[in-house]
Amino acid sequence: MRILLLQCSPLLRRWPRSAREWQNHLPVLSDRRQFWSDTPQVRVDWAKTRRTGWPPTAFAIRRRHRSTDLITLSVLAWTLEKLEHALQASRSLTGPHTDSLVEQVAEDVETMLVRTLPLLDQLDESDQTTPTREDIRAVRASGWPWNAVAEVAAFFTALERGGADVLARALLYPGGFPETVFQLSALGSVLIACEEAGAAITSLRPIGYMTKGPVYRASFASGESWDLWCEAARCWQTYGLADRYRDLAGALITRNGTPFQSRNIRPDILLARPGVRALVVECKFPSDSHDPGYVAQGMYQASYYAHQLKPAFEEVQALAVGPRELVPHQVGQDLGLVSVGLASVDHLVEVVGALFGRG
Repeated sequence: MRILLLQCSPLLRRWPRSAREWQNHLPVLSDRRQFWSDTPQVRVDWAKTRRTGWPPTAFAIRRRHRSTDLITLSVLAWTLEKLEHALQASRSLTGPHTDSLVEQVAEDVETMLVRTLPLLDQLDESDQTTPTREDIRAVRASGWPWNAVAEVAAFFTALERGGADVLARALLYPGGFPETVFQLSALGSVLIACEEAGAAITSLRPIGYMTKGPVYRASFASGESWDLWCEAARCWQTYGLADRYRDLAGALITRNGTPFQSRNIRPDILLARPGVRALVVECKFPSDSHDPGYVAQGMYQASYYAHQLKPAFEEVQALAVGPRELVPHQVGQDLGLVSVGLASVDHLVEVVGALFGRG
C-alpha cells in the first residue's frame, strides 16, 4: 500500500487540495422524497409518523432519488477509503527510527490527503463497492478532477482484483520494457560492483523517478559512503546544484502562448560520493533498430549531466552504456573537466571497482 501511494503521488497532486475545495466539484448526490405507506419500510421518519397519532395508521417514508452522477461519488468514496488505508499503512512503516532510511509520502501529498479524507463523512451513503472498468471509464470521461480520481482508482482496483501479484508484476515489468529492464540490469551491475568492493548495501526507498533521494547507500568499513541513484531527478537539489537545463528550457512557450512546464532532467543511474567523485550512467538499449548510433547518442546526455554535476564534485565520469553486442570495448576520453566514454553492462563492475580504487 505504501508503494502504491508513492506511485499515485503524481496523480494526487492534480486533485483539489482539501474537502472544502472538493465542494465546488461534487455533483448533486440525490434529492429527498417523502411519501406515506400503509406498512413500515426502510427509512421511516418516526418523528413525523408519531405526530399523526399512535399507534400509526400510516408511516412517513423518506427516500432518496439517486442521480446518474452517483457513479462519480461512489468511485470517489471508494478511492478515498483505499487512500485512507494506504496512508495508515505508510505511517505504520515510517517513524522517528526510520526517517533517514525509507522514503516517506511527500509532505504536500500527505497534507492534501489529511485535508481531503473528511470528505468521506459526506459520502457515507454512497455505494463503496469496487468500481468496474466501465465505472472508471465513465468517471475518467467527466473531466477534471474526476479523470485524476479515475487514474488513482485504477491503481487500487488492479490490486483489488489481482492481489499483490499484480503490483509485483508491474514493478518487475515496468513501462518501457525491455529498455527499462536493461536499465535495471545496469543498476544491478553497479550494486554487484559495490558489494565486490566490500561495501554494505542499504536499500533506502522504492526505485522510481518520484522518489526524492538515492535508492541505495553503499557504506564501507572505513566510513566512506556512496549514494546510488536510479532516475536521479532530485540529485541537483541534494547536491546544492541548479538544473541548468530546466532553467533554460523554462524560457520556452507552447503554441498557445502558455509557459512551457520544463521538468528536471534525470540521469538514469548516478553513483556519487558527495563532494568527491561521481559516475553518471546513461543506459541505451536499441531493441528495435540495433543501431550503435543510438548508444553513441547517450554520450551527449551523460556528458551534459556530468558537466552540471562537476561544481559539486572533484571528479565526474560519464558513461553511455549499451548491450555487449554493440559495445565490445570500454573507451573514454577527457572532455573539458569531465571524463566521457562508452561501456557495456559487462564493463560496469570493472568501471565501478576502478572508481573505488582511486582513493
